[in-house]
Amino acid sequence: MKSDSDLKRAVEQELQWDPDIDATDIAVAVKDGIVTLTGFVRRYKHKRQAEAAATRVAGVVGVANDIEVRLPLIHKKPDPRIARDAVEAIEKYYPTHRRISAWSSATGGSYSKVRSSGTTSGSAQKMRCLPGSAG
Repeated sequence: MKSDSDLKRAVEQELQWDPDIDATDIAVAVKDGIVTLTGFVRRYKHKRQAEAAATRVAGVVGVANDIEVRLPLIHKKPDPRIARDAVEAIEKYYPTHRRISAWSSATGGSYSKVRSSGTTSGSAQKMRCLPGSAG
């Protein structure tokens, strides 16, 4: 009989080996031969495939599949991506701009804010710093 650590390693290898599964966000735990899968995947099909892969490993007694399915939001950028894009845009138009910081809202990341500081040569340049801003 394999030890729990041997089973854990074998299940992780099986998940990595299967080309249909992105195991990057899947964690494996084993106790008394029972495998628990946690984390998240992008499709329900991948959740089922991860469970099947764990079941294929010799010595696995059972599988508890606690993997969450998180559907990709096609039309919504994640907050870190918004922040990077904003900083890139500002640096492109104002390469000598002193400091730019961006952060997510404290209310769950439903929107992002960008703070810009430095000096400009006039109010028109200040207004153009963040397109769509009120000033």
